[in-house]
Amino acid sequence: MARFPCYAEAKFCTRPEFKKKKKKKKKVIPLASSHASEGRCRSYFSDNLSNDLIFSCGPHTYRHHNNVHGDDDHPEDPRRIWRIYDAIRNAHCTDRMIKITSREATVDELGLVHTDNHIENITKTSAMSKDDLLEMANSYNSIYLNNLSAFCARLSCGSLIEICKAVASGQVLNGVAIIRPPGHHAEPHEAGGFCLYNNVAIAARYLQQNHGLKKIFILDWDVHHGNGTQTAFIDDPDVVYCSIHRFDHGTFYPGDPVAAAHTTVGEGLGRGRTINIPWNSSGMGDSEYIYAFNKVIMPILYEFAPDFVLVSAGFDAAKGDHIGQMLVTPAAYGHMTHMLKSLAGGKIILALEGGYNLDSIAVSGLACVKALLNDPIEALDPIRPNPLCVQTIHEVIKVQSRYWKSLPPIYANAEDDIPTDTSAIGMDKILAVYQENHLRETYGMIKMPRLDGKDRGEFLDNVHCTQQLYNNSPLYIFIHDLGELCARTVGTNNTLRPQKSVLVDAMTQYVDYIINAGNELIDVVVPYLPTTEEEKVMLKDQQSNVLADLWSTLVATSAMEGRRIVVLATGFGCHGLVAFLNEKQKEVPRYLSSVTLVLGDDTMPMVTKKLSPWYIENSFVMASDDHPIWERTSQKMNSRTGNLVRTGKYHRNTIDSM
Repeated sequence: MARFPCYAEAKFCTRPEFKKKKKKKKKVIPLASSHASEGRCRSYFSDNLSNDLIFSCGPHTYRHHNNVHGDDDHPEDPRRIWRIYDAIRNAHCTDRMIKITSREATVDELGLVHTDNHIENITKTSAMSKDDLLEMANSYNSIYLNNLSAFCARLSCGSLIEICKAVASGQVLNGVAIIRPPGHHAEPHEAGGFCLYNNVAIAARYLQQNHGLKKIFILDWDVHHGNGTQTAFIDDPDVVYCSIHRFDHGTFYPGDPVAAAHTTVGEGLGRGRTINIPWNSSGMGDSEYIYAFNKVIMPILYEFAPDFVLVSAGFDAAKGDHIGQMLVTPAAYGHMTHMLKSLAGGKIILALEGGYNLDSIAVSGLACVKALLNDPIEALDPIRPNPLCVQTIHEVIKVQSRYWKSLPPIYANAEDDIPTDTSAIGMDKILAVYQENHLRETYGMIKMPRLDGKDRGEFLDNVHCTQQLYNNSPLYIFIHDLGELCARTVGTNNTLRPQKSVLVDAMTQYVDYIINAGNELIDVVVPYLPTTEEEKVMLKDQQSNVLADLWSTLVATSAMEGRRIVVLATGFGCHGLVAFLNEKQKEVPRYLSSVTLVLGDDTMPMVTKKLSPWYIENSFVMASDDHPIWERTSQKMNSRTGNLVRTGKYHRNTIDSM
């Protein structure tokens, strides 16, 4: 048998985390003696069945999955499974576990999910030349190959099937498969994302067809969306696929802005059986993942009542993983595992997917194993999810509550429920009337004259100013949301109870402060809250155009010469303001005294490099203590982000800093 044969990588790997590095001489780590016995896995047995945990960690998979065509530092490192195994062995967990003998999956088993053509293409790699292997690898998205790739992939899949067989037949309670290559990116017709065959999808089909287990719940907590697994069950009413992953508005690998979005729910009879929880930011940690479990995953699990639970257990959302850039601790992985094993009579199997920090996957995998063995789990810090997480979960529930009674029914679409012969007024219009009356009666403010109506839409009715606008007093331009409507509803159709609903207008305190200090004010209300990327782009452009109109009016009337001018924006208004500053970067330093941003739940906008020297000296960019920007510890701040300051728990404590 060849020792450590080389493994070809894809020369143009499209997973963004894989970058060429300077080659280093790598230390060869020998196999632990307990991994192999005459080329096969040993088995370990426990006398106490109630504590039994079955696992697989195939030595062939470990030994033959490395590279020949370039970088030794590829993230899908052969040491990944060895480090997890070594951690559970050193913790003496293997004394209470059964280790199965690995085997290859059969062609028929692979065919439960994959096409004949795909199986044939992978199989023939065993006889290919080095150059042909590289050419074939480059034809896929982020795949590398050698002559033992097909064997390793069959072994990975077959080992998981063997564990499923043992748990399903009642030999043991649960299991963990420490296997590679991973599988959740492999589509039925092609490989991708380091994955050749879809291990978990094949195992689910095997359980259905060979053990009479109809309802299967697949949870994928790998930081990447499991596109292959989702595709395999997209129209299956008996398999729920739930993925909690980094999304970044569709730009994070595998980079499908539709398939990985929260709005994808399945097709045909499988509608409602696909659940995506997509994070639009790095830095999500224990609080965010446990919040998602409590609000979405566990309620659906209890309602679905699965016969079996499979976990695509990637550990690239773990704290320390340079690819996922998330902050999940081993304690959180333990708690999530503990919650999951309360379902399906405890029939749960964790199968390794991704995870590329060797230290992180070792301690995370160990935490999961301890949870399966009923060992005490490390306590979590208090659960305080960040605003981006809360908004994401709200959007997920809004979609999924159409299909799951255990989720609060917030899906009602008012426009769909209005009879065609009935008059209807949008709540935003009603609130805009309140805002206009309040500004006029309390402060004597009027609608801003001389605004160009072209392409300004709803902003024309939402710009007001004090009546002495053109004197020499300091001028504040304030861009903000209308307020937060806190509504109480009743019934499954979400009928609003007006007497139990209020508008929380936190912006009034800003207006009070500005006007009572003897300043003049232009008040610009952002007319609606955008929910899609298209709406965000459109609204940002509208804001920028309105500010450009105001700017032209003030410059034309010499209202900006020789006076202090401060621009303040909150929430989504920050994006339109920064877009405007970038457009007027040559004029901004001449006229503006300072800029204040009070960040909302979204990402932080940045000015151009040319404007940044002025911006860092003349800006206050305020973020509350629970804003996700503070959790991105790896992100170096620079002058383009402005003078970033903490404001405490609530923004309202910062008004005296303006």
